Amino acid sequence: NRAHAACYAMIAYHTAYLKVNYPAEFMAALLTSDQGNTDRQAIEVADAMALNISVLPPDINESEKDFTIVRAQDGNPGIRFGLSAIKNVGNGVIESLVAERTAKGLFGDLFDLFRRVNSKDFNRKSVESLVRAGAMDCIGERNHILTNTDALLEFNRAIHKKIDTGQQGLFAGDASPALAEPRITLAPSTPATREERLAWEKELLGLYVSEHPLQEFRDI
Repeated sequence: NRAHAACYAMIAYHTAYLKVNYPAEFMAALLTSDQGNTDRQAIEVADAMALNISVLPPDINESEKDFTIVRAQDGNPGIRFGLSAIKNVGNGVIESLVAERTAKGLFGDLFDLFRRVNSKDFNRKSVESLVRAGAMDCIGERNHILTNTDALLEFNRAIHKKIDTGQQGLFAGDASPALAEPRITLAPSTPATREERLAWEKELLGLYVSEHPLQEFRDI
């Protein structure tokens, strides 16, 4: 059918132009459109790497909801995994994280994150998924956070309960004393192994991102 062939030819021409002239933007949009299709995304990640575009794991201090363009460590354009690509992480948590970071800056450490994020969806399942996918590597070691997830969530709930119950009336002014922060001590833990980190990435992102289990044998 000539009409069908003409339509596909136009689409092929437009997308080829974008891929050649805006490769990072094109690949980020392509990865976003194929979220949930891990077979396609694996092909697209390999394609991006062939174009010297790094595909980086999700990061609570840099990721948006969808795949976005960032500057990689080598100075070239990179693509940062979107938070919505992580299994078990709902829109409520993503919107809360991005809004808080945009309004008040990057999260400095674990306590800063759990002190500031206020979402009913910020629960054990979502936290563990963010951690295992590598999104919290910028503020803590994965197994250390997993070991202390319950304590950190209790810290989070206690702080926001104090804030909610400590609020004054509409005309009370700003003279109220600062609320005392709950005390928390984190238990020690052994770091996650390379095999564990990669298995978690495969489970929650659908593909290996930080590295591949057979990376050391690539040349062979």
